[in-house]
Amino acid sequence: MEKTYNEIMIKGPFSFRHTFKRHHRTTETLKPMVIDQDENRFLKWIHLGEKPYLLDAKIEHRENGVSIVTNTKKKDKEEAQAIREYLSRMFGAGNSLEEFYGSFKGNEKIEMLISEFHGMRILSNPDLFEVMVDTIIGQQINLTFAATLKERFIRFAGDIRPLHGVDLYLFPRPEAVAELEYEQLRELSFSQRKAEYIIDFARNVVTGRIDLEHLWTSSNEEIIEELLPFRGIGRWTIECLMLFGLNRPDVLPAADVGLRNAVRSIYEVDLQPQTEEIRMLAEEENWNPWESYITFYMWQYLKTAP
Repeated sequence: MEKTYNEIMIKGPFSFRHTFKRHHRTTETLKPMVIDQDENRFLKWIHLGEKPYLLDAKIEHRENGVSIVTNTKKKDKEEAQAIREYLSRMFGAGNSLEEFYGSFKGNEKIEMLISEFHGMRILSNPDLFEVMVDTIIGQQINLTFAATLKERFIRFAGDIRPLHGVDLYLFPRPEAVAELEYEQLRELSFSQRKAEYIIDFARNVVTGRIDLEHLWTSSNEEIIEELLPFRGIGRWTIECLMLFGLNRPDVLPAADVGLRNAVRSIYEVDLQPQTEEIRMLAEEENWNPWESYITFYMWQYLKTAP
């Protein structure tokens, strides 16, 4: 079938290198996407409705921003709209870096971060089921082991699709995970509680007790209130969902150890700040509504700082 171009526009500065430097938990043998830095292009298998779809997108610079261009079937307007919505959610198209940068003129610490990572957008994963399961997997274990568990989980219940010499994956659907037994994840080295949290979460999604699509139109506080009652889902887990899935610009994971370490380094204080001290600093410096971006830039700073 004939194809045509399909695109969304994102205003303001954009750095492909910075934006694609951090993507979701991976190992050397399994990746979420193929990234071509030379062509500003990425390829990623996604669930588009009920079917797998190979998203092939190229980022082209325009006078006042960038255009993210894909190929779609010419006559399939529904598919084209679904892809535009996916990309808009993935790149947080409604979040203006110009507004973020302009809000912190004169703030020496934040301006240093902006200069260091200019044009870096938060690249989120619109598959909220994957983000939540990924976050639960990463609770209270180191990043390396979390990535190993995620790969085992995907290879067991998901789908592997090699492309350009890279094993790309399609994350398991809630329906497939809901049918698993706890012992099957225990055999993959998941703890009993983590196995229960993941499978029970999938079952709640399948039965409609948790409506993930509804979260896109809910406020941050509504999301917290809705998800907190479920086992294995604490405030930090929900904040990760809002930041890395929903691409909300105003999330402050004040209890996060990485953020607290970054603040300690950037503000040159002797001791790691406590959660409430992070909240006080954010209020004093008027981080709202850009807490997510400040947090994200601080995380990147922590990776590069001596």
